[in-house]
Amino acid sequence: MRYNAYFVRLENPQDVFQGNVQLDGQSLPVSFRRVAADLFMAHFKSQAEFTFRQRLELKNARGAFTVLLPVLSQYNQRKLRRMGEALAGVEEREFGQIVTALIAVDNFLDLEGLLHFFSLERSQVVEALTALELQQRLKVINLNYLFVTSWENYAASLAAMENVLRQAYEGRERTVKFARLEKAVGAPQESIFFRYLLRKCSPEFPCRILPQALVFSQLPLSAEEKARIAEIEKALRTNKLPLFTFENVQKNTPFTQKQINDALWTMLNEGTFLQLDDRHFIFSDEYAKIINRLKKFARNQGDVLTFDDLRGLTNYSRKYLIVLFEYWDRQGVTCRIGNRRKILLGT
Repeated sequence: MRYNAYFVRLENPQDVFQGNVQLDGQSLPVSFRRVAADLFMAHFKSQAEFTFRQRLELKNARGAFTVLLPVLSQYNQRKLRRMGEALAGVEEREFGQIVTALIAVDNFLDLEGLLHFFSLERSQVVEALTALELQQRLKVINLNYLFVTSWENYAASLAAMENVLRQAYEGRERTVKFARLEKAVGAPQESIFFRYLLRKCSPEFPCRILPQALVFSQLPLSAEEKARIAEIEKALRTNKLPLFTFENVQKNTPFTQKQINDALWTMLNEGTFLQLDDRHFIFSDEYAKIINRLKKFARNQGDVLTFDDLRGLTNYSRKYLIVLFEYWDRQGVTCRIGNRRKILLGT
């Protein structure tokens, strides 16, 4: 990949000077500006391609310089001083050491364009970056583009985004705009880094990711909702309704259809009960007991089950036995043979 400027090493008493480099039969004008000691920034009028530690002669016997690194971004004086420190003795370092030194100056590095410069295969770079990530010395954001950031920047940005989302979630805000998250993490929402952080955060919160915002699909329960769920469960258990319908809940509680529907949906997601079909639900602990009895039946009495056998295991009415058998048939727990069921569940 070609660049307009490179960091180079050379001996010269002048802080700023110009010269020419002979390359592929052409004379390339180049201007030099001292960064620190023998470290200079070399600017070419047209883009040029060099490799790490390549030695180039200046015309008219004005000396030679060693190429150290392309200039990858714009630097203020503070960053230039830090770059001088990062490139000290760089000629003797391994690729991984160079990357960790550079990432301390710039939070982000796109290493895709440096494969040829360092004369490395992609597999070698991936191996080096993976090792550094395991040591928490950097974070790989995208292996396709070999895009990395410092581990400290990654951890701080992730914590900042998680904090905003947690505050919104616990505050029962339905929507969080990306502009708000962008401000918190200091990264544009179109960037690879922002989208990477968003993917890392979203599994913690039930949500949908839209083009410009994140929408929570389920908010934390209020004290009133928690009390309502507890009352519904108490009413069902008190009335000995381990297998029940929506109508059973309506009959035994004072809540509206929407309140019951929201409560049942939450309890279903939390695993309090299972849904057997469109109308019927069963408490998970009750279902687990029945399955254990079914396994014991199969061990002691064989793998063929009748309605009377299942009634003996559950004390349910025939209406509920049919619901349970049909659910088991769909789940592969049993297989219908006439009016009986063959138990397929392992003992």
